[in-house]
Amino acid sequence: MDRLDELIEEIHSRTIDRRFEIPISDILEILDWSIEEYYRFRYEKRQRQTFGDLSDSFSPEDIPELMDLMEACNVDRVQERMEAAGLHFRSETLLDFQDFFVSVILNRIRSHKVDEELLETSLSACADPEDGYRFYIDACFDRNELMDYAIRRFLEYRHIPDHSFGRGLLQEYLRRSFLSGTLQWDVLFESSYSFLFPNRKRAIRPDLDESLIEALKEMELNHVPDPEELKKQFRKLMLRYHPDRNPNGQERSRRINASYTLLVASLF
Repeated sequence: MDRLDELIEEIHSRTIDRRFEIPISDILEILDWSIEEYYRFRYEKRQRQTFGDLSDSFSPEDIPELMDLMEACNVDRVQERMEAAGLHFRSETLLDFQDFFVSVILNRIRSHKVDEELLETSLSACADPEDGYRFYIDACFDRNELMDYAIRRFLEYRHIPDHSFGRGLLQEYLRRSFLSGTLQWDVLFESSYSFLFPNRKRAIRPDLDESLIEALKEMELNHVPDPEELKKQFRKLMLRYHPDRNPNGQERSRRINASYTLLVASLF
C-alpha cells in the first residue's frame, strides 16, 4: 500500500453522506511531510489563499489539491487511480458517462411495458394527446430513480466502487447537465414515443424528416452516419463546446445533446 492507497482508504472511511473532513496533520503523516514542507508546497503552487486563511482540514473541495500533493510525491497514475476509486472523474470520463446515461435511459424507457388502462385514463383527461402522453410518462417514470439506476450501471461497468462520494459526483454532474439544458428529459422521453406508443394519436408537431435534417446539420454532418461515426462526432463536438471547457458553449452543447439523442433514437 503506497501513499495514494492510504489517502483513498482514509477518504472512504471518513465519508458520510458525500462529505469528509481529514485533518491536515493526518495527510502530512501519510506524506511524511512537515507543516513547513506543506507551506512550501502551497507557496510554490501559488495558491490564492493566504497562510492565515488555510483550513486545518481537507474536505471534498480540496480533492484537486490532494491530487497535486500526491503528484508532488511522485506517486504514479494519480488521476487514473483516483478515478478508479470514484473520488475524481476526468472530463473525458464524464462525457463517456453522459453518452452511457443516454443509452441506458433510452433502453430503460423503451423496454417499459405500457399500462393500457393508465394510458387511456391519461389521454382521456387531456384535451391535447401530447399532454396525455406526458402525463402517462410522469406517472410511470421517476427521474431520480432513473438517474440512480444509470449511475449504478456506470459504476458497475467501469468497476468503480459504489461509494456515496463517487455517486455524488455523478449525481451532481447530471444535475448540472439537466439544469443547463445539456440533457433534457423531454427529449429523452419524446424520442421514445414511437416505441412506447406505436399507434399514438398525433398532435401537430414538426415533420420528423425535417427535424432529422436539422439534427444532422447541428452535428455538422452532411450525410447519415453509422452509429460509431455519430458517437465520435458527438464526442468531438462536446469536447469543443462543453461548458466545462468552453464557457460560451452552453447553448451549443445543449443543442448538440438534443440532436444526438434524436438521431440515436430515430436512426438506430
